[in-house]
Amino acid sequence: MPLSAGTLVAGYRIEGVLGSGGMGTVYIARHPTLPRNDALKILSAELSVNDRFRARFIREADLAATLNHPNIVTVYDRGQTDDGHLWIAMEYVDGLPADQLAGANRTPARIVRIITDVARALDYAHSRRVLHRDVKPANFLISGAGAGQQEERTLLADFGIARALDDATSLTATGSLVTTADYAAPEAVQDQEVDHRADIYALGCSLFELLTGRTPYDEVQGIAATLIAHVVQPIPPPTDYVPDLPPAIDDVIARALAKDPADRFQSAGALAAATAAALTGGHATPDRANVTRPWTTPPRPVAAPPVPPPSPQRRRRSRGALVGALAIALVVAAVVAVIVISQRHNDLAPYQPQTLNGTYGAVSLQHRPLAVAALGPGDPDAVLSLGVQPVLIGGNRDGLPNWLQTMVHSSVPVSPGADAADSGTLATLAAAKPDLIIDTADIDKPTYDKLSAIAPTLTRPADTSQDWTWQTQLSWIATALGRSDAAKKLLADAAAQQSKMKSQHPAFDAKSITAVNYSDAGSTVAARVSAPTNYLEGLGFTYNTHYRRAGPGDPAVVRLDPAKTDFGDVVLLLRTDKAAGGGGYGGLPALYSGYSGVLVIVDDPATITALNTGGPAATAYLNGALVNKLASQLH
Repeated sequence: MPLSAGTLVAGYRIEGVLGSGGMGTVYIARHPTLPRNDALKILSAELSVNDRFRARFIREADLAATLNHPNIVTVYDRGQTDDGHLWIAMEYVDGLPADQLAGANRTPARIVRIITDVARALDYAHSRRVLHRDVKPANFLISGAGAGQQEERTLLADFGIARALDDATSLTATGSLVTTADYAAPEAVQDQEVDHRADIYALGCSLFELLTGRTPYDEVQGIAATLIAHVVQPIPPPTDYVPDLPPAIDDVIARALAKDPADRFQSAGALAAATAAALTGGHATPDRANVTRPWTTPPRPVAAPPVPPPSPQRRRRSRGALVGALAIALVVAAVVAVIVISQRHNDLAPYQPQTLNGTYGAVSLQHRPLAVAALGPGDPDAVLSLGVQPVLIGGNRDGLPNWLQTMVHSSVPVSPGADAADSGTLATLAAAKPDLIIDTADIDKPTYDKLSAIAPTLTRPADTSQDWTWQTQLSWIATALGRSDAAKKLLADAAAQQSKMKSQHPAFDAKSITAVNYSDAGSTVAARVSAPTNYLEGLGFTYNTHYRRAGPGDPAVVRLDPAKTDFGDVVLLLRTDKAAGGGGYGGLPALYSGYSGVLVIVDDPATITALNTGGPAATAYLNGALVNKLASQLH
């Protein structure tokens, strides 16, 4: 819970809350001896016990403390409370962030001043070989806003994910993208070298937002799609959204948001100067502000306006970016939902102690679990998608599928055993020292007892009134991790993408379908409701009525009944037999090779795993890997 007014911390008297984020809470606090208020950032209780987060918090203070500039929020001091909470005291800016400026107040002169001030801060930081990495209007604090435009000063805040430029090559290791999706430079998305020009790209995105009231790819839904848009979509001209802007500003944005860093402004100051020239004829003073006609920032549009055809040179560049982006699209779709550190998507409310009633007993959690083992089918997808890196991933005999591999950005042990209670898994689990074990597989009581002897273990809920879908699984796990808001966002994004797929493929609508697993041991059928049926029905198919579960406790996969081979319009045959390969019919019994309906053969292990387990990342993968295969055979 946030500290109450009057609480003393390291001599500071808390006066109120300024904001709360994933690492802690920022308070307005009275200085112990001086007649002023400071901003006091205190690391949250659940993170204070974690050495990695403590190190990051200290690094933020130490790195920001080396920067002394009138347009950068000053760090005064740092320390540790008696109960182990780290704190940073910094300059309190009595104003508001730029993203809260009303549209009518975003005049040309004011925008130029904001961009110029932030550019000065960035160029200074870059000269000290420091990258900010989270440049966005929410971090532009306008001091003296409303007191008269000439008295305003904008300060760049939140160096919480800044990094020394000397460490830049480590910023883009696979799965370690750190930025906010709406302002992400293409080179960061594509796992390429990142330098100061990524900050300049983000400043260009911020300028676009101040001019238009929307981010460059605001119409794109979902974090993954937004990042891909930065790589492949044409740069949108601001005048498409605000026609009264001077045409010259389109050229400024086009250069600031160039896909190739070499084509961008090479300093933030150069971007600011070009902005001033385009908007105010080169001056930021009020008497020249009216060179540009006043405009009103429109509301955020529901759909994007038409994009004009690109020039031949731009078309060649876009095509090259498209080829590269298509190659990474599935990877991005799976990974970015969980590894983007974003004020907009990843802020965490203070953790509330709770008790969750599982199948074999209650789990009482006093603090947010940080060292989490994810053992059951779909558990790693849920945990990773919620933004948590597990200390152990289990139950993957054939290794992690590629859409999960890219989500893991540390050396996390992967237990190959399908049985969570086998000796190898238990030994690895004990060595990982989790503070919460998650195993929502259909485990038995002896297995639960072995797991819970190592750490508190979360199984499926004792209440079985709900169908156990990946959506239920995600919400249940999110509750334990204190990330329910993130789960709601993931669910909404997945539903929106499924709805989009359904609308794009009317041929799926109401066609009956059966999902059959064919292995050397025989055939089984997915029963409704299960992960495969959930996904297929989300696309518009009607699942085979012969294979319905009487209740949530019934098995999700049943043996093929020879008397129930009326498969309907479509059979989705998931082949894992020895003769599988290349999507062909070779080695299939007559039941399938002679099937008169549409037979869609899938023998890609990653697609089969995604379909049989479900999850946010699995769904994103299937939207690219399976839908086109279905569409190509259904017209």
